[in-house]
Amino acid sequence: MDLIIKERRLRWLGHVLHMEDDRIPKQAMYWQMESQIRRKPGRRRMNWIDTIARDLKSIGIDWDEAEQAVVNRKDWRERVAQCVFDTG
Repeated sequence: MDLIIKERRLRWLGHVLHMEDDRIPKQAMYWQMESQIRRKPGRRRMNWIDTIARDLKSIGIDWDEAEQAVVNRKDWRERVAQCVFDTG
């Protein structure tokens, strides 16, 4: 089940990275919370970007490579689908 969720997150990443820069989902993806806001002590919460970065690392690519890889949709789909077989 976790592998399916990871695949869907990576597919969504490809979808959002194809969007124009003025689209709200793409802007939200790069949005950073203000540093003045403090969370209660304890374990740091994972945000979506941190989770995606961890997923990308598990398939052997970094964020910059992912931004370039999504340009070719067919290759991106194959690479994302392969992550289920390689890590599963």
